[in-house]
Amino acid sequence: MSAATTPSITGDRLTRKVRRIAAELPELGRIRHVEANPPSPKAWWITAGFLLLCTAGVFSDSRSVSGALAVLAAWVMLTWIIMAYLGGEKVVVLDRGLLIGSFAPFLRPHVVLFSQFEIGSITAVRPGWRVGRMLPGRGMLATGRTAVWAWNGVAFVAPLGPVARRKWVDASGFFTAGVEPRMAVLWWFGTWRQPDRLVLALESALVDQGYPVAGLSQHVLPMVPISGNPADAQAQIPRLVAAFQPPGIRRCLETLYELD
Repeated sequence: MSAATTPSITGDRLTRKVRRIAAELPELGRIRHVEANPPSPKAWWITAGFLLLCTAGVFSDSRSVSGALAVLAAWVMLTWIIMAYLGGEKVVVLDRGLLIGSFAPFLRPHVVLFSQFEIGSITAVRPGWRVGRMLPGRGMLATGRTAVWAWNGVAFVAPLGPVARRKWVDASGFFTAGVEPRMAVLWWFGTWRQPDRLVLALESALVDQGYPVAGLSQHVLPMVPISGNPADAQAQIPRLVAAFQPPGIRRCLETLYELD
């Protein structure tokens, strides 16, 4: 496929770190979509208001403009670092799998291959952080898990993938080191945005890989409001419940960390 006909990358900004990690794993194919979890406008406004309130409190005590501004500058820097780390969660859709997790400094995401997916488990829910409560006893990895603004979520079931590092891949394309004990877990990506474009990107990538999931988005969207009560799991998130039962769980556990 020539550069002129290569589809453009959709979603959020393609950062240098995303490009670098994807380039280390060419077996995953090209980057198709980037879904980030930046702080929402409301989160920024609340944070700014809190900082100004604290600064006003410092000024009222000290009556020193320079002192209040120095404290404000320090708090702004600290807040920016915290927000950057909390908002560093991304899911990157490539031809043959995902990079999912934190792209913040000194952190790396995990690799999840489409060949390991329980495809039928993909579910869009709100609030996403309640989904783990509805499946007690199951392992759960959740990106966006510490961001208070990330209420919407896309969840699916897949084995626990390795950290995205080239040194874990041998000459045959297998992850032979750095792999956690194989287990099926509930992956969740949380965001304050609507999950439509992420679901559509997943559907497009899966269809292009030959999976019979055309029209997947029609079954997954719109988001399902969930209660967090395990008793409601079968009615509200049946796709996830089914994925944790045989034969779904067996298919997850039998997959190998292989990049075809």
